[in-house]
Amino acid sequence: MDVLFCAACGTRLTEPVGRLAEMPGYPGWDGRPGPDGRRHGPPSVSRGTYVVDPLPFGAPFVPADPDAEYDGVVPGGMWMSDERGFLVSAGPRGTYVLHPDDAVDLAPHPDAGRHGGCCGPDGRAGVNRICGCGAEVAIACADCTSGYETRLVPDAVRVKSAR
Repeated sequence: MDVLFCAACGTRLTEPVGRLAEMPGYPGWDGRPGPDGRRHGPPSVSRGTYVVDPLPFGAPFVPADPDAEYDGVVPGGMWMSDERGFLVSAGPRGTYVLHPDDAVDLAPHPDAGRHGGCCGPDGRAGVNRICGCGAEVAIACADCTSGYETRLVPDAVRVKSAR
């Protein structure tokens, strides 16, 4: 079991969590409200676990390689389009993905522009959660169009054994 801490001030940011060997497959979702009435998909990982995702995640987004075939899988699992065409994530790699209920003491980012989404934050605008010291530490996703997860940014956190 591990605990993740803010690299800037040392504040504990997670409950004790066990590391998974690889990113689990994204669970299916029918778009209907869950038992709590909220419209977010199922969690990407179970409570009490985390995984390091080697793919890029979130902002910034860059034009996709026109010769690449993604076969339904987009690097970072997130895409969008604008006047430049099809865009893929060039955000941080190696994010620590955990169940949102395993994250503690995170506050919304003061920049309201980072909280996009209709039913909750979708994570597309990059880091949207901060530590109490003000350090940008996480990307929370809880929208009807995103996974249900919190991703701690690798440069902003430190992992220590809970033992």
